Amino acid sequence: MHALLINCNCRMRIAPYFSFLVLFFFIIIHSGFAQESNDSTRLSRKKLPDSIYIKRLDTLLHLQSWISANQMDYTLVHDKNFKLVIGPNETNSLSFGFSYRYLDVGLSFTPQFLNAGQDEDKKGESERFAFRTSFSMYRFNLSIDLNSVKGFYLKNSADFVRSGLPDTAYVVYPDLKVNNFGLLLRYNVNPKFSTAALTGGTQVQLKSAWTVLPSFQFMTFKFHDHSDTTGVHNESTFSTDFNLLLPVAGTLVFSPKFSASLAFGPSFGVDVFKSVSLNDSNRVAVTKGTKLITGYSLQMAFGYNSERFFAGIESRYRSYGHKIEDISRIIKQYSYFQIYIGWRLRAPGFAKKTLDWVNKISPVDLD
Repeated sequence: MHALLINCNCRMRIAPYFSFLVLFFFIIIHSGFAQESNDSTRLSRKKLPDSIYIKRLDTLLHLQSWISANQMDYTLVHDKNFKLVIGPNETNSLSFGFSYRYLDVGLSFTPQFLNAGQDEDKKGESERFAFRTSFSMYRFNLSIDLNSVKGFYLKNSADFVRSGLPDTAYVVYPDLKVNNFGLLLRYNVNPKFSTAALTGGTQVQLKSAWTVLPSFQFMTFKFHDHSDTTGVHNESTFSTDFNLLLPVAGTLVFSPKFSASLAFGPSFGVDVFKSVSLNDSNRVAVTKGTKLITGYSLQMAFGYNSERFFAGIESRYRSYGHKIEDISRIIKQYSYFQIYIGWRLRAPGFAKKTLDWVNKISPVDLD
């Protein structure tokens, strides 16, 4: 991965920040274990098992499909009077996935019938591909995301004079491509709270509860523009983010079939960036550095569950920023909205045997 090809000096500069984030993450986890111990003592006196809060259905095979709108915007703030807001044309994705025990796999793509009219809105065409999988281990969840988007436009084109472009409502960057790969390790402090119930049907929250979800995120980006209209040629910018997220989440259960959830919290970390380009003299120009990150995240969900059928809506928003190159601040904004439906089935025998075998050879217990 090019984004990881940072020299030793950059690694040394991020080491103190990275060590602090890891230490802080495990301090929170340790406090969660202490809280769990106290809660367990109280529960043992009252004889209230955790099953009155969460109904586990992950031994069934969950087939799920969802339609989603996933938008990313990059705001480049040069100063208070000059900024550029770049994003892909709004696209709707169709996804299919399955969940069984500790494994969750989904695949998304953007079919033409869900994105008719992109040619008429003069924002250019955008192509998007996404792959996601996750693994649950005790109260930890590890998710892996791979995304690729090509085709962007200048969302605040109206703020600039577009001489020579009378028939174009927006400035478009059809050759700008952004690839990103991410890992998110999340820990659920409260065993009475179900994170799986937020976005699917593998678990059902039976009684209202709240929790803290300390999460460590690693994200690497590659921004590349193949065109020759950006002032430089073959420009590639690599950005690697290390983030600690501290959202507080709660679920309100209205009835055995209906619930609503809300999560909100700050995030902070460090970004390591490197930009490689050819200037007007056809010489390689390299810019690199390390900057602090600040931001926040928001998540809302509403779910329905019956014995076999489940459905819901979910919305997520994430915003964080940092200085990069000669730009005073780049703000990375991600919004996501989905409507999902699913069905629970008895898992086939080979699926149980395969995951039993994986769990047996795994150094940690995945179930």
